[in-house]
Amino acid sequence: MEIYYCDKWSNIKKKPWNIIDENTAKALHENSHPYTAVLSDGEQPKYLVNVTDKWVSVSFLDDYGRKYLNYDFIVKEDNRIFLRTIMYWEYEEDTQSKSMILGYQENGHIAMEQRDSKTGEVEERETKDDVTRNWDIFPEFGQYLYLCKEER
Repeated sequence: MEIYYCDKWSNIKKKPWNIIDENTAKALHENSHPYTAVLSDGEQPKYLVNVTDKWVSVSFLDDYGRKYLNYDFIVKEDNRIFLRTIMYWEYEEDTQSKSMILGYQENGHIAMEQRDSKTGEVEERETKDDVTRNWDIFPEFGQYLYLCKEER
């Protein structure tokens, strides 16, 4: 897996806005300024890791460069992050057909919304569960792959 860095990723153009070198990205990381790490398999970007001092997000890209899964972590004390939101999208051809959003709170409260774009059907649920697996460690510079697990 190769890594390159940019200021930001364009979801519309499916490419980086401004590629930055590793030293610049490392300085941004050390000074708690935002940047994006693009993890690619050859020419194909697979994961986008956005790092800021307040949140970290991981986007999973399909072979067409579309997001199909996204994790949003909130930065907490003691160099820890908490997985607060999961978003999932399904596509038929070029059109998004289904989406699901899961929202987590540290107290175990979980809210879910599932949408079917074809039928307009919306399903919502709430529950409480153990969310200890939602905790992780804030990434060290260049060490992002452990966050790119689809099964959480």
